[in-house]
Amino acid sequence: MNVKTYCQVAGVLLLALGVLGLVGFGIPGFLSINEPTEIAVHFITGALAAWAGFTGGGYSSFAKPYAQWFGLIYLLLGVVGFVAPDLPLGIHFDLACNLAHLVLGVWGVYVGFMGGKMAMAK
Repeated sequence: MNVKTYCQVAGVLLLALGVLGLVGFGIPGFLSINEPTEIAVHFITGALAAWAGFTGGGYSSFAKPYAQWFGLIYLLLGVVGFVAPDLPLGIHFDLACNLAHLVLGVWGVYVGFMGGKMAMAK
């Protein structure tokens, strides 16, 4: 796995969550993605990830910093979501949100910080 793949998958996933939030999709007690702030964040971070993952040339150099920074942010959100699931601006993290944040966070940190080192070690 590399940072471009991470950004491509994260971008598509986050944009899809933004669309699902707009149409009011959710599973009560397990997944809530229909808060306006959360929808906006999914669209913004998803667009940035897709841009970093699907563009070629110089823009693809944004994939590594995206994976590093947003990996750390999503990792933090995943941990915070288990401790304090209700955040300001009306954002509530259910179990599925926390698990998705942890997966995106661990994966982003891994490919962002360790990906190059692992490839050079082979």
